[in-house]
Formats: sequence, C-alpha cells, structure tokens
Amino acid sequence: MPNWCMNSVTITGDADTLKAIVDAAKQGKLLEYLAPIGEWDYGTAVETWGTKWDIDSPDYDLDLANNTLSLNFDSAWGPPTSAYAKACETYDIIIEASYYEPGMCFVGLYDSSLGIDITYEIDFDEDDWRDTIPEDLIDHWGLEDEYESYKEWNTEEDNEDD
Repeated sequence: MPNWCMNSVTITGDADTLKAIVDAAKQGKLLEYLAPIGEWDYGTAVETWGTKWDIDSPDYDLDLANNTLSLNFDSAWGPPTSAYAKACETYDIIIEASYYEPGMCFVGLYDSSLGIDITYEIDFDEDDWRDTIPEDLIDHWGLEDEYESYKEWNTEEDNEDD
C-alpha cells in the first residue's frame, strides 16, 4: 500500500488540449495522456511519470475563458513531475503544481515556465522547520496546523509513556 501524495496542479494551454486532458483524467488516464507509456510496466511508469500508477478521480475546474485547468488528485508515493515535464515538451502547455506527502514528510513545487522542480523536507522535530519552505506552500497545505497536530500527538505520546 503506497503513501499518497496530494497534488494541486494548474495547466495553461489552448482549449482543445485542456479538454483532451480533462477527458483523459475522467477515464483515469491523465498521466498516460501527458506522457504515454503504452502497456503499464512498473519501472517504465516510475521513470516516465515519477509515480507508479496513473491517477484516479481527480477534482478539476476547466476555465476556458482563461485557458486554465485546475486539478487536485492523489498520486502514489510522489508527484508525477516527470509526466509534467514530458507533457510540456509534447504540448504547448504550462504546468504549475505543488504537492505534499505527509507520510514521508515532504512538500514541493513544480513550474515548467520557470524551470522549477524542488522538494522540501519537513522535519517537525526541528523548531526551524519553516525556514526553508516557502510560505505559500506552508499556507496551501496547512502545514502550521499539521505541525500543531504533530506537537499535540507527541505530547500525548509522552504523557502515555510517563
């Protein structure tokens, strides 16, 4: 059973491409559309997509007036940033994404227009855990609340050990 990575993605492009992406996402074939691998193979999927499975049941908002598609979905183990990179090479699109994987304690950003693909480790045991993580990621993924829950959980654990 994988850890699940939460993804928030905005794709900018022409209407036909965005509609095709929505259709693929509805069929559970978003990553296959963005970066085709043909018949599924674990190693090929991980190498091509950055995750082992295609995504299922995304939430999306298609805004054709602004040529944007917003998607929210979970992926196995990590974000599909390799699929994003391949899609940007193949289609005339821009992908901006952020992701959070609470089980393995990392959060990150991907922006094809800026050439950014960066992951930040989260270590709630360190008082300065916020210092290296951009504020917008902390806010978007509710990391302050996660930190408070973590501290509370640790306090309860400590009290049970006493």
